[in-house]
Amino acid sequence: MSASLAVPILDGDLMGSRLRYFPSPLYQSFRQADMPWHAVDDLWPVLLGTDCEDAFRIGKGKLRSDWRDPRTVATPEGIVTIAPHFMAEGIIAAALGLAPPPQRDRIKKLRGSYRRQCTEALKLMTAHLPPMGKLAFALAAMG
Repeated sequence: MSASLAVPILDGDLMGSRLRYFPSPLYQSFRQADMPWHAVDDLWPVLLGTDCEDAFRIGKGKLRSDWRDPRTVATPEGIVTIAPHFMAEGIIAAALGLAPPPQRDRIKKLRGSYRRQCTEALKLMTAHLPPMGKLAFALAAMG
């Protein structure tokens, strides 16, 4: 029996760095309204910087051991950890809170870019729905 590969619904650009968005596993399995999920492997290095590989590895291991939500999925390019929207918002808020003043503007721009692309991914995830169905889905996903 072979498992299917997870394919991003949006391959975004986060200020020059790649950020992949995936359909929510809750939506795929149960048709439950949910925001798109993000690739932790893409988002965290943009926030932490490339010189923080050890912190990223330790943080990602802790994320997977302490939380039930994140999933490890196989993509055409390799194994990726994906996590829900609220976790992206949380890590961005934490980075913003810990950043020295010169870096805060950059993180605020990253947050805006993340949110715009998440909205675009949500539109792609719900493209099959009529307009009112898209609105109802989005409201339920945010609730």
